[in-house]
Amino acid sequence: MLLPLDRVEREEVQLARGLPALSLVGLAGAATRESRERVCGALRESGFELPAGRVTVNLAPAEEPKEGSAFDLPMALGLLEVSGQLRPRRGRDWWFLGELGLDGRLLPLRGALPLGLAALGGGAAGLVLPMGNLAEAAYLEGLPLLPLGSLREAVDWLEGRAAGGVRPAPPLAGRTAPLAPLLLPGGSALRRALAAAAVGGHNLLLLGAPGNGKSTLARSLAALLPPLDRRERREVMALRSAAGLAVDGSRCRPFRAPHHSLSLAGLLGRQGAGARPGELSLAHRGLLFLDELPEYHRDVLEALREPLEEGSLVVSRGAGSLRWPARFQLVAAMNPCPCGQSLRGREHCRCTPGQVQRYRARISGPLLDRIDLILELPAWRPGDPNAWLGAEGQRALGRRILRARRRLRGWGASDPAPADQDWLDRRLAEVGASYRQRLKLTGIARSLAALDGRPRAGRAELLEALDLGLRWRLALRDPPVA
Repeated sequence: MLLPLDRVEREEVQLARGLPALSLVGLAGAATRESRERVCGALRESGFELPAGRVTVNLAPAEEPKEGSAFDLPMALGLLEVSGQLRPRRGRDWWFLGELGLDGRLLPLRGALPLGLAALGGGAAGLVLPMGNLAEAAYLEGLPLLPLGSLREAVDWLEGRAAGGVRPAPPLAGRTAPLAPLLLPGGSALRRALAAAAVGGHNLLLLGAPGNGKSTLARSLAALLPPLDRRERREVMALRSAAGLAVDGSRCRPFRAPHHSLSLAGLLGRQGAGARPGELSLAHRGLLFLDELPEYHRDVLEALREPLEEGSLVVSRGAGSLRWPARFQLVAAMNPCPCGQSLRGREHCRCTPGQVQRYRARISGPLLDRIDLILELPAWRPGDPNAWLGAEGQRALGRRILRARRRLRGWGASDPAPADQDWLDRRLAEVGASYRQRLKLTGIARSLAALDGRPRAGRAELLEALDLGLRWRLALRDPPVA
């Protein structure tokens, strides 16, 4: 019997003469090897007999590592068929997945949505899955589904004794998070810079004293982004399913804020046994917020460089390699100096120039080059009427951002006029800026122009982009000395 599990993995079950034994071959991981005990217990409790003979279960292709409990149901059905206890009358070309409890129940499993998407793309006639994974099936539009609760129900359906609840994918409900008041110290200038970051998906660094609202501002930026479309939701929820997180109908873009003790494996994800996405992939199509940026381990910060450029990452181990999607917007925050008070003046800051230099040197030049906008947050003043943006103001700003994003897609990469490009090149040559910085500055200028409804950035937008993207970057590289 051949029961495919996903596009590359399938099970083959063979019964031969010999002493009763069950062998599992095909580079099975620990959770998969333990399927033997779960399947045998489920067969007994469901009223079936174990095959009398030597049974070999092959997980193909043999050279690929296998991990997870989704093989349980196909293995149990294969054992029943080769031993003559199951005579299927339907279900050919259907795909089966599910973890079995010792009592024969079908338990929800991690990664059901990616496996279902593989079935959808692999030409499956339908998909049998645990009832507990039905919420994920909303993303499997066009694939007949049969959610079941036990091994006995699967056998009854295959033999035609039960009609079964074959159904289309349930409708995908959409919801967005409620809007909270948005703190914007600095008023309209900061609001415009934040909107430009949302329009172009620009990576952002927030500079400010402790307690000045950097974290609140980062979360507010996520709320200003347009909601996920159906294709993006499917990608995001498939990654959440692979990580064992809840899958729902949320249209909110992901917001991931890992602690600065984050390990390299936690950032990139794992490959091989227990493969699952890391924080970069869980932030796919959304925001990755790194607070206290200089406090992260150096190898973690340097690992950001390739995903920021490519929108994906490859995790390689001895058992092979795995590519995870990672198209996210980076929002980082840091203090301007170790004590955080240098923006208020030397009378408030007691850090030495050497301390400031060592603190800022924790962020390498190549990583800094991949940050588009650097925003300085002024001190918050109690009672400032421009500091808060209510729900209605946020909706209006969100609609303006959405219109600007559509303009950018419609207009394409329209470069500034030749005279303005020459002017920009001269300015950048004076400070020794890189080609990457030039591309980022023109991208910021386009986003600013799109906010204003103009298809081409002019001198004013280029000047604004230089101030937002370059002034503080140079200051971070060359801190003042006494």
